[in-house]
Amino acid sequence: MNEFIKYLKREDLIRKLLEHYKVNQIKQIVEEHFNKFIEKVEGIEDKKASKNELNLLNSNFNSLGKFYEKTLLHKERKILGEFYTPKSIVRYILDAMGYKDSNNIQPKKLIDISCGSGSFIILAIRVLISSCFKSFNRHDFSEILPKEARNIVLRIKENIYGIDVNPLACILCQINIHFELFELMKIIKNKDKSYHLPMFNIINSNSLAKNDTEQYDYVVGNPPYLFIRDIPNDQKQIIKKGNFNTNNGQYDYYQIFIELGIRLLRSKGILGYIVPDSLLALSNRSILRKYIYNNTKIREIYNIGPQFEDPIVSNIILVLEKESDVQERERNSIKVKFSNQEQREISQNSLKEWDYKFLIHLSDEDIYIINHLNNKFPKLKDLIKKDDFKILLSRGIELTKKGEIILCENCRKYFPIPKKVLNCPECKNPLKEEQIEKIIFDSVQNEDKDKFKLFIDSINRYQVKDYSFIIIDKKGINYKDFEIYIDRIIIRQLSQNNLICATYDRNLSLTSQSFYNLRICQSPIIEFNNLYLLGIINSKLLSYYFIKLFGSYKKLFPRILIEKIKDFPIEVPENNNKKELASKIIKKVEILLDLNGSEVEKSNIIQKEIDNLVFELYEIPDVYREPILEFINNI
Repeated sequence: MNEFIKYLKREDLIRKLLEHYKVNQIKQIVEEHFNKFIEKVEGIEDKKASKNELNLLNSNFNSLGKFYEKTLLHKERKILGEFYTPKSIVRYILDAMGYKDSNNIQPKKLIDISCGSGSFIILAIRVLISSCFKSFNRHDFSEILPKEARNIVLRIKENIYGIDVNPLACILCQINIHFELFELMKIIKNKDKSYHLPMFNIINSNSLAKNDTEQYDYVVGNPPYLFIRDIPNDQKQIIKKGNFNTNNGQYDYYQIFIELGIRLLRSKGILGYIVPDSLLALSNRSILRKYIYNNTKIREIYNIGPQFEDPIVSNIILVLEKESDVQERERNSIKVKFSNQEQREISQNSLKEWDYKFLIHLSDEDIYIINHLNNKFPKLKDLIKKDDFKILLSRGIELTKKGEIILCENCRKYFPIPKKVLNCPECKNPLKEEQIEKIIFDSVQNEDKDKFKLFIDSINRYQVKDYSFIIIDKKGINYKDFEIYIDRIIIRQLSQNNLICATYDRNLSLTSQSFYNLRICQSPIIEFNNLYLLGIINSKLLSYYFIKLFGSYKKLFPRILIEKIKDFPIEVPENNNKKELASKIIKKVEILLDLNGSEVEKSNIIQKEIDNLVFELYEIPDVYREPILEFINNI
């Protein structure tokens, strides 16, 4: 390492890189940090260092890379959604893509479009060097001739590319490459003292603005993870102008990088990324999954779980092959792997049956049950559209957690307090903190009761836990139609003990947006009423269905969203047998609603009886009932 430091000083490489990347305005900061790094290295090597310490410093992957990743720009990188990629992940991705020294990789081009200080670049260079060694029938650097060393450097210069928006990352990546090629450089210099390593193709640019026609055989990386609300406005404008297909709705930064990576591939080219597992089933990623399905053969999805300390996300490794032939894509088998070593294969064509969700966790049993529910029973959204039914479904009032509102003196209207900047949502004028008011109260005076309505604070399954009171005359607050707040089912966004949490309230009682209000106002079938529907929604069968379709790729019960409620399969009891089952469910739900919170054992017994009735109602074969219950009970 000390020899390399002397080389950097002799070649004046830091100054050259600063000039190359035009970062003179922060030259002093960069030099200061780099000098500290040099001092640390020289300090250890000047004393009797342990073998472990020297091994750590002599690993360019860990030293210069982590110097950038962990010390230099943590705050700035967090804003950009960048995080260090573990070496084991990089190695796995390159191997899974087929970027191995045993394959014909020497003429192939590889690019990392969010390269940072070079995690993927450096390991790819090592693999390429090893491939060249095999071609030359060499075993180590001592056997390499100067001509061969030049050839290796040229191959790296021509075939390894990196892009990063941060010039300091590019500088560190160039230094890492120089360190990786230091032995080759010495071999060449022994023959030609005037030789200097070239500037490598590490480009300081915004990848999203890349509009050249260059294509690559391999695209690798750990793209930035930023949700749309955190993406800087200037980046959003670049994305908007970039003619992307996947930037509709609530998109994430990483999905744009996946689309760009696929665009940059040659036909049959391979992409290997580590990305959040939200790609698998989140509704906001649907457009991205369709893009992947329609443009690539999905070679592998490896659910590896959390890999980064910051941010806390669960990850997958995604390996894709660009493919324009529809039949080739639909015949493709996807290798699916899990961190517990479980493996299976699924047909790419089967993803269409799941509305392009990548439900890699589903077993054959799961697939049978979910297909049975999807194919045999109407969705709630289908019933809502029918003329002979009148079914209402709505969120409650949009409020902050504290239930406070604020008056805009210009508009003379009240609004929920804005989350970020205290500006009026309509006129954009600044709002004053002294105009903040409470809208929810624990109790009210008799003379004020006309101004208030009941407000549900919290619920459990089959129980309204707490009421308070809400003022109902604040202009600007969207209380919504009171018709939805009476004689209806209330569904909580969050689960209770990994089960859907819903109850019923006959009273007129308002709710916040954390609850959904579901009401059957009109039905041609007497038995199809709110209590019947409540029993179905609170059943373990519906919780199983919901988790399997919308949440179990994380092994967590997901937040219930209104669109998912609309997707519930709902049996309408039309024949006598089904009507009899429905009547039994209604009677048991009535008993549950009348119980107090302390009668837990009785409540559990009745809920089990409802579960069995729902299994019968939905014609679930006996052989599948126990696995459903076992899954729910073991979450």
